[in-house]
Parts: sequence; C-alpha cells; structure tokens
Amino acid sequence: MCHLPTLCIAFSLPLLAVDVPGALRQHALPDAARAANSGALFVDINGDGHEDIIVSNAREYGVFLFVPKERERKNLQWNEGWSQVMREGKAGDANSLPLIVDANGREQGVTFHDGAMWIEATKQRISFSELLKVPGPAPKSPQESLRALQLKPGYETMLVAHEPLVQDPVFIDWDAKGRMWVVEMGDYPFAPGEKTKDGGVGQDKVSDLQSGRVKILEDTNDDGVYDKASLFLDGLKHPTGLAPWKNGAFIANIPDIFFAEDTDGDGKCDRRETWFTGFTAGNPQHLVNGFCWGLDGWFYGANGDSGGDITCVKTGKKIALGANDFRFDPRTGEFALEGGRSQYGRWRDDFGNWFGNNNSTIAWHYWLPFRHLERHPELVVKAVRTTLNGALTVFPASPPVRRYNQGSAVNTLTSGCSPMPFRDTTFGADGENVMFICEPANNLVHREQMSYDGASITSKRHPDDAESEFIASTDNWFRPSMARTGPDGALYVVDMYRLVLEHPEWIPAEIAKGLDLRAGEDKGRIYRIAKRSAAKAGAAMTDPAQAMASTNGWKRDTAQRVLIERGDASAVPALKKLLTAAPAVRIQAAFTIMQLGGMTPEEVLTVLWPLAPQIRAAALTATGATTDAVFIDLEKPLLKQTPQKAPAVAAALPVITHNNSDRQKVVAKYVADTSKHEGDAKRGASVFQKVCMICHKVGDLGVEVGPDLKTVATKPYAQLIEAIFDPNRAVEQRNAATQVTKKDKTLVVGQLTSETPGNLTIRLPGGAEIVVLRTDIQALKTLTTSIMPEGLESALTAQDVADVLAFIGSH
Repeated sequence: MCHLPTLCIAFSLPLLAVDVPGALRQHALPDAARAANSGALFVDINGDGHEDIIVSNAREYGVFLFVPKERERKNLQWNEGWSQVMREGKAGDANSLPLIVDANGREQGVTFHDGAMWIEATKQRISFSELLKVPGPAPKSPQESLRALQLKPGYETMLVAHEPLVQDPVFIDWDAKGRMWVVEMGDYPFAPGEKTKDGGVGQDKVSDLQSGRVKILEDTNDDGVYDKASLFLDGLKHPTGLAPWKNGAFIANIPDIFFAEDTDGDGKCDRRETWFTGFTAGNPQHLVNGFCWGLDGWFYGANGDSGGDITCVKTGKKIALGANDFRFDPRTGEFALEGGRSQYGRWRDDFGNWFGNNNSTIAWHYWLPFRHLERHPELVVKAVRTTLNGALTVFPASPPVRRYNQGSAVNTLTSGCSPMPFRDTTFGADGENVMFICEPANNLVHREQMSYDGASITSKRHPDDAESEFIASTDNWFRPSMARTGPDGALYVVDMYRLVLEHPEWIPAEIAKGLDLRAGEDKGRIYRIAKRSAAKAGAAMTDPAQAMASTNGWKRDTAQRVLIERGDASAVPALKKLLTAAPAVRIQAAFTIMQLGGMTPEEVLTVLWPLAPQIRAAALTATGATTDAVFIDLEKPLLKQTPQKAPAVAAALPVITHNNSDRQKVVAKYVADTSKHEGDAKRGASVFQKVCMICHKVGDLGVEVGPDLKTVATKPYAQLIEAIFDPNRAVEQRNAATQVTKKDKTLVVGQLTSETPGNLTIRLPGGAEIVVLRTDIQALKTLTTSIMPEGLESALTAQDVADVLAFIGSH
C-alpha cells in the first residue's frame, strides 16, 4: 500500500485467495468480501496505516475498518482483523454505497485520492470522513412512522402532533383549558460545553435547536390534531417534566424546580421563580424529573439517581435528597422526602399507590409510606419497595441493529421508563388494572396486568401480549418516553424520535465520534391510541365538581387541582354526593372535600377502608390521620419482615498491600503491559471470582454492588483499565460511597441502597446489607470516591487484566 498525501492506491479483491495483501492473509475477511466479484477494495480510510475494506456490489455493501492487535486490546467490541463495522447492508438501501462492480462483475472505475472515494461511472465523490460515519437506518416521515406502529387488534392510532410543531418531546400534560404542554429536551445528549465524565466526547454549541423548551399545543379546529404551538419558554437545560398550576407550570430544569407563569395570557412565560434548587447535574438520563399529582394535593417527583442537597427557597429549609424521591406542596413550598429512588417517572394509580422503576426494572411498588416511618423512626426496614414483575423479556418488532453498547442485551428490558397505571376504563377488560412501561431502546410500549391480591402489588405480562407487545414499531427511530392517560380516555404516546438513544457516556468514544449524536433533533411525534372514538382531548374543563364524577383519572386530578387552586369550598355539597360513586371517584372526592375543609382525615379514613385491597397504606397515610392503623391485613406480613443479610458470596475482598498515589501512572503502565498479553476468558472467569465478583455481576455470577459489568463491556479497553486502577477519576452519584460514622466510633462504608426516617441500608462488598439506625449515627457523608478500592495492582497482573476483560467481553 502506498501512503502519499494526495494519492491512495486500492487493492482489488475479486478473488479472496489471490488479492489479499500477504501481511494480512492471516485475518478472516468479512463475509461480504469473501465472494468472487464482491467489489471489495483495500484502502486506509482512517489514516492509521492499516488497510480497511470497502465492499459494494449488486448484492450488498459494507465498510470494515481494520483493528490491529494494539487497538483490539483497547476495545472489547472488536477483534483483531476487519471487525469494526462502520456500515453494512443490502444494495440499494438508504445507506448503500455506489457500486464498485456491477452485477456482471464489471469495475465502475473507483479510485481513492484527495481524502475521498471517486466513482468514474457515476461521477460521484464520497469523502473518507463520510465513510467513517455510522449512518444507521434512515428516518421515516411522520406518516411512514405512523404506519410502522404495530398495535393489538381493535385499537387505532392517530398522529396528533409532529415536527415542526414539536421537536424532541419527552413529557406531556394538559391544563384545565385543554391545551397540551410539551417538554422538549432539545439539548440531548449534550448542552453546549458538556462532555462525558472522562472528557472523551462532548459538544459545544452545534445547533440552534440545542436547548430545552416548553411548548403549549392547541387544537384550534377540534379535529383531534394539534395545529398551533406557542413557545412558552426556551433556553432550558435538560428539562425533564412539568406540572400545570394556575396560569403557569412547575418545571424541572437542572439544578432547579421553578414556577413559570404567564401573567398576560399570551402563551409565553413572563415571570419565573425558583422554588427548589440544588438537584445534582450530570447525565440527562439521570436527572430530577416529574411531576405527578397526589391525592393529598402535593406534586410528586422522582430522584433520577443523582440526588442533591436541596434548598427550599420558600421555607428556607435545606434537605438532603439522598436515595429518596420527593413531594412538594404548590401552595406553601413545603418539601418532603418519599421512599425511592426512581430513575424516570414516579406515578400513581387511582387508589393512591405509587410506582417507579429504573432502566432494568419493570416497576417497583412503594408500599411503605415515608410519613408512617417519620412517625415511627424506631421501625427498622431494609426497603420501602417491592418489584412488581421480575421478568424482563420484551418482543421488539424493529429490525435488529448493531447496538452501540450492551450488545448482548437482546429482547431484554434495558431502558424501562415512565411506569404509568392507565387511569380510565377504555383499556383492558372491565375491572382490569393495567400499567404501561416505555422501552425506547427496543422501540416499544409494554403492557402489564396488575394484581392487588398479595401483600404488595404485583403484575404480569398482559395475557393478550404473550409473545408480542401492546405497541411495537418497525421504525428504529421510535423512542417512546411516556405513555399516559389523556383527557379523552385515550393513551397518548410521546416519541422523542432520535437515532442515537444511548448517552455517549456509555458508548465507546471511537464509535461516538462516528455518530450523528443529534440525528432527529428537528423531529418528534405524539400519538393517540384508542379503542373507539371519544370526546376530543382539547375540551376545556368548565365545571370541576362535575368533572370529579368522571372515570378518567386525568379529569379527576385536574378537577381536584383547580378546586384547590381556587379554594372553592362551594363545591363541597356536590362532591359529597359522589361518596357513594365508583371507588376511584369516591376516593378522589373524599380527598378533595378534606382539602377544602369539608371532612376530617378520620372521616376520609372511614370512606377509604372498605375499598381494600386496592386502597392500602399509601392512601390511608396520605389522609394525615394520626392513627397508626393504616396497613390492611394483606400488608401486615411485610411489616413483620426483619432485615436479613444477603446470600454470602464465595469471594473475599482482594488484599491490597501497596498503593501508588500516582493513579494515572499505574493506568498507563497497565494499558501498555496488558496489550502485550492474549486474554483468555476461561482464566478470566477465575480472576473475576477472585477479585471482582464481590462487588460486580456478569450474567448470573457475582453481586451487584457496583455496575453490572455487562453494561460496560463495550467500553474502550483503556477506559476499562482506567476504571479498575483509578476508580475515583469519574464517579456517578449512584455509585458513590456513603460513609457512616457511628457513635461507637466504628465506620460503615458502602453503597446506600435505601434510607428511611429511622435507618439507612448500606450494601457492603460481597452483597451483605447492614441496617444502621439513625439514632446510632454520629456523622454521615457521601464520598466523592467510589466504593471500589484503589491499589488493585497488588492483586492483578497485566495477564490477569487481559483475561478478566476477555471474560467480560465474552458475555
């Protein structure tokens, strides 16, 4: 191969045995380059001194970069040879290349020079930089994407909003006027100037759309489709949610929750006031978010996994969020903790029960109310939540694509979010309670059938979805972030519509630099799914007391909110007539009457108790009644559970005999030394069991204290070595260590998994969990360090590292 500034000579590959350069014959060719007349050419397109392969014929095409041994050591995703796939597919698809040879094997005059591929037959030029991009599937038009949705029989879909009206939508709600409020995270994945924690990938200002926004949509002709958008507020940083209140909305916008007001009715914010500040910034997938209206007249929000030290501007209080979710009173500015922590979305059913999840969990039920624990700090509990369903299998309809991370996660829930009970009677059989969970990585919305018959609420895959999903799209760009009950009893699905969903924090930097991280920034869709025609979503609420009689949860929530905003005690007589109505109506009417001064908490309890088992401690405690009799019989066995140690793991902490304070020097040495060794996965399994499994899982092996290593297996080799030997260089809040100093001067250091008003639960290396009473605590702090120790060079040789990384990469 000749390497000149302006000229590249390409080796042709009409026959495998003849034309492979001698020095490269030991490496297996990609399948696309094996056939005779494949139109495969050798050329160095990334300037690393190694010949890459470009294939394009009447059958298929592909761009395959050569990975030398030294770079194989740096990234577990690629083996030595032409294993780094930049693009591949069938001839003629959206990302195909011009033919190098035609169907008859005739060459098309392809040459490479001046940093580009030149095609004489078609007079085309494709730059090397374009060939090095990872194109992915092409986007679809809104109508094409609508047709790509696969629904259950009997349901229909309407596209109610799309670009340019909305772009990058992640959250919606409606106000009492029937207008849809939309949160747009236009600055995903990076606000201007942001970078990944290791500094490897980031963006400055690259687009006018690179900003968070809130819009108000209106349906001006009452046809069910939104046709007018008002830009309420722009210039936000990673906004995640909102809640309408009076003539504005509370908005979650890192590091604050603020109230944005429209004082003159023009649909634009002209007054903004911060109510709470101090929420931790970071990866936008892990930020404070919300909000959901509670029966008690407070808004509830989710931690997001990042925590924070919260200053309550209205009251002057300072509250450490820790591992908890929260609620706040929109009338007074009071802020209180709730059991958590949820990643994206904390939502309620009609009966006052609360749910959340994280990316790898269908849903949690928060069964133990914080308010009860605040009254009884002597209660010792390990957890305030239970898992609804441990099954994680999903059935995507979209074509499989090469994942940028977690490549082994096939048909598995990896991005679960917004676990929302459906709050009307239009989905499922009579009396059936269902929950929808969005799964944007797999381009689907999952449905669970809920059961209230046990000690905690559980669920199972809906029987009508045994081997399929309630909604699944064949469009790889379909990225649902929310599926919620609308004012008309339909299900509204918010589709951010992006090509790249994974945050670059979890994508190998070499791949991230070849991706268009903002592809789809100008797009977004919102769908309406319904079983039958219903009243239009845009109808304004004229009589809140009358609306309280609705089977629709959104209508009742909004009616209650409006009555509380107004302090309208005149509605009490009409609301009392609903105390014999259907359970969901009766419950919300009782809470509203109490908020308006028409009933005592004890009187509300009398209304609620007969509605067990749907009614449980969460709603009974929310009344504010002073009684401790708030647990129904089914729940009482959960209270009797005492904290137990986690199952023992057949491993011990590695012995660290010395620790070099210059961690980057250690990292550099191991990166260099490890590259000289071949990794062996079988030996690596032994190393993992000896050193790693006390804090990490791979598959079913080990204990999840730190991250499951399958989720980081595609990180660059050098980055993983840095994480092993310099673990404190970049620590996510959820993986930071918590240090408890007890009054007896002993220390407990580990991962904070749960906290209540009476105790903390700390998970130690090995998986054992220690419950520490707050009365025994002298000092508590979150460390800026990881729970992973420094100094593992005492326990690991370079060969050990090569082996354990081979083991991780084999899963």
